Amino acid sequence: MIMQTAIQAPRKEPTTVLRLVSDNTRSGSARSEIVALYEDEFHGMARLGYLLCGNTQQADDLAHDAFVKLYEHWDRVNDPAKRRAYLRTILVNLAHSAHRRDSTVRRHAGAPMLAEGGATTSAEDEAMWRSARPEVLAALGTLSVRQRTAVVLRHWLGMTEGEIADSMSCSVGSVRTHINRGHQNLALRLGGTR
Repeated sequence: MIMQTAIQAPRKEPTTVLRLVSDNTRSGSARSEIVALYEDEFHGMARLGYLLCGNTQQADDLAHDAFVKLYEHWDRVNDPAKRRAYLRTILVNLAHSAHRRDSTVRRHAGAPMLAEGGATTSAEDEAMWRSARPEVLAALGTLSVRQRTAVVLRHWLGMTEGEIADSMSCSVGSVRTHINRGHQNLALRLGGTR
């Protein structure tokens, strides 16, 4: 494992510590840059992961895994300005993979599908759902993965359709379709409010 973290208290200001274990293939500069990026972006990536999956523990895991993957492919992104976008793309792809894997497990295990808003088992999840307009979060949980991703990236991160298309590895036209269908579904579930 390339990265390990120690979280002393969840969701408090930067108490997350990143330690890189023996990796002789990276320069000291790359190490310091990934540590700085991790300290700046981890909580934002975990919040994005939460909006995509609806579970804080899974969101934290997705964010950590995204940083690991970024570190493994650090040399592919030479422009520091593009690393955040690459990190978001990794996180979106990991969230999609997790959703597909979870859907397959539930389908083959005969378990019922998740209720609106996703499975929230921890107290932290419950508090997050209650405090952040639960009707909106529950409605988000009913959207398809692609619709939910496009709507969250557009309205939570304020990304352009082109940036969303890059993050989701699809065309701008597909992004527009996902956003429009997501808006329609949300409007139905939220009584026509947007």
